[in-house]
Amino acid sequence: MANQFLSDDMITLEALDVFSNSLAAAQHCDRKFEGLFGQSNGTSNNGATVRIRKPNQYSVRTGATYSAQDVVDEYTTLSIDQQIGVDTFVTSADMALSLSSFSNQIIKPQIALLANYVDAYILQNSYTQVANLVGTPGTIPTALSTYLDAGAKLDQFACPRDGQRAIVFGPQMQSNVVDALKGLFNNSKKIGGQFDSGEMGSAVGFDWQMDQNIYTHTVGAQGGTPLVNGPSQTGASLITDAWTAAVAVRLKQGDVFTIAGVYSVNPVSKNSTGVLAQFVVTANASSDVAGNCTISIYPSLTATGNQKTISAAPADNAAITVVGAANTLSAQGMAWHKSAIALAFAELQKPDGVDMSSTKTDKQIGVSMRFVRWYDGDNDRFKARFDVLFGMKVVRPEWATRIASGAA
Repeated sequence: MANQFLSDDMITLEALDVFSNSLAAAQHCDRKFEGLFGQSNGTSNNGATVRIRKPNQYSVRTGATYSAQDVVDEYTTLSIDQQIGVDTFVTSADMALSLSSFSNQIIKPQIALLANYVDAYILQNSYTQVANLVGTPGTIPTALSTYLDAGAKLDQFACPRDGQRAIVFGPQMQSNVVDALKGLFNNSKKIGGQFDSGEMGSAVGFDWQMDQNIYTHTVGAQGGTPLVNGPSQTGASLITDAWTAAVAVRLKQGDVFTIAGVYSVNPVSKNSTGVLAQFVVTANASSDVAGNCTISIYPSLTATGNQKTISAAPADNAAITVVGAANTLSAQGMAWHKSAIALAFAELQKPDGVDMSSTKTDKQIGVSMRFVRWYDGDNDRFKARFDVLFGMKVVRPEWATRIASGAA
């Protein structure tokens, strides 16, 4: 029986299946906002951008006297603004292959690149927005306790324990923790599964996902003995001094530091956790010739009210401690709740006037892909392209924790 010639829909559906099954980090992101794109309620949602409202925060009144609280509406924006694709050419002979042969020879090698790009984009663009960090930069975790610490960080920020927490980490990180568990008391079936597959699977409150695309961060050059410069500072920047006196980048975007005497607070009770608050640097920070440096940070310094993030404003000359030695390479594993990171895909329009075009969406997981083929008469071949349109946003940074490592 002769081979059935491939149609555009057959190719697109096969590519979509390969793409969906190749995603790792993307499987653990919140997808509920996709249906809002292209809609408008008259105030917030329109076209390729959705404005996402964050939960309001309140504090508890003590005593019988009425005390009104201001309602502070906070929003973040999710935009579908990343169009990626792979381009190739196919021959008539290629199109005469069986679907299986065409997939193995042409689709799988290309579409795996797209899935890797999406995962890498999520991991690279999320860690720099997350202040919570466990582990030691430059050192691969060798015990389960580091990952349990990541869970404790999420607990400190009232992250739900509802089966939607995930850990995404690198190959060597996975190898070390699976090895660390081999002698522990545990469900024999669970240990056996980890032994057989070399993978963590589901354990200690997380779904574990190995992803070779986790990002390696380089800790900033630092220098000096940095101090807070000025008391009672608030907001999304911190004025500091006592850095090495030279114009140079001291902290890189993604660096994490603590301030002496400044503790994190439980977002519900607003009480101090007794743990030093961690701050992530949101843009490269350079010192001047006098050693002064203003650092853009997350979370903002807020010591009072419903939006309180710290136990008290930093004192003048409070010491700043950067997590990790200068210039250390550190792979950034991530633990997060599904609601922490939003991800959305959108359908691209099918063009007219081409040999083939098809757009398909996997309704179960919401992933969309387009395939287009057209004839290149100058070179007597068919040009083809696969395209994906997506966007992501860290919606709840406090419900994510970085896991510092050495090699991935």
